[in-house]
Amino acid sequence: MAHDYIPAKLAEYRSFSDHFVSLVVQNADLWGIPEPAATRLSSGHTAWTAVQDEADNPETRTSLVVKKARRLRGEDRANIRWMVKTYINPNANGAISPENRLDLGLWTKDGTISHHPAPESRPDTDVVPTGKYQHTVTALDSATRKKEKPADAYGLRFAWQLGGEAPASPAKLPNSKFSRRVQMKFSWDPSDHSKPVHYATAYENSKGDVGPWSAIVSTVVP
Repeated sequence: MAHDYIPAKLAEYRSFSDHFVSLVVQNADLWGIPEPAATRLSSGHTAWTAVQDEADNPETRTSLVVKKARRLRGEDRANIRWMVKTYINPNANGAISPENRLDLGLWTKDGTISHHPAPESRPDTDVVPTGKYQHTVTALDSATRKKEKPADAYGLRFAWQLGGEAPASPAKLPNSKFSRRVQMKFSWDPSDHSKPVHYATAYENSKGDVGPWSAIVSTVVP
C-alpha cells in the first residue's frame, strides 16, 4: 500500500493538520498561494476543530456532534489534499522547496511528493434488494459491466443518504464509506421501511483521492 502523508489516527491527524494549516496560512504570500485558497483551508479546519473539541468533551459529546465531527474531518482532509495537489505539489509550485514540504509533514522521495492520480474510471451503481430492510450495492465497471475494479482503482467509495430528496450531486451525499470490495450490504431499521434512500459509488486510489462519481441511484427501503 502506498505511503499516505495524512495520518489515519485522530490524535496524530489533529497534530498534523494543525501544523499544516498554520504553516500554509503563515506563508501563503511567500509561497504564492491565493488568499481565497488559504482562507478555504483555514476556515474548513477551524470549523472541524471547533466541533471536534465538542466531541472530545464528555459534557458536550452527543451522537450528532460525533457524526458532524467525522464529516467535517473528512472535508478538512479533502481540503488538505486539494491544497497539496493544487498549490504545494512540485509540479504546481516551484516557490516551495523540498525542505518546506518536509516541514509541512509531507512524505517526499527525491524531492517530490509520492502521489498516484485520482482514478479516471467511473463506475455504474447497481442496487438490489436482498432481504427485508436490506440492499446490496454493487459498483460495476462501466466498460465491462463486471463486478471488478479497473486498473486505476485501489478501492471504492460508497455514498448514501436515507430519507429526503436526492442531492444535485453525488458528492453531496452526506454519508460515505471506503471498501476494497466492489460490493457493500446496507441494513436498515424496520422503522425505515419505505423511506427513500439514495446511493452512489466512485473509485478511489490508495491516497484517498476520489474519481468521478456514478449517477445517483434512488430507491426505497424494502
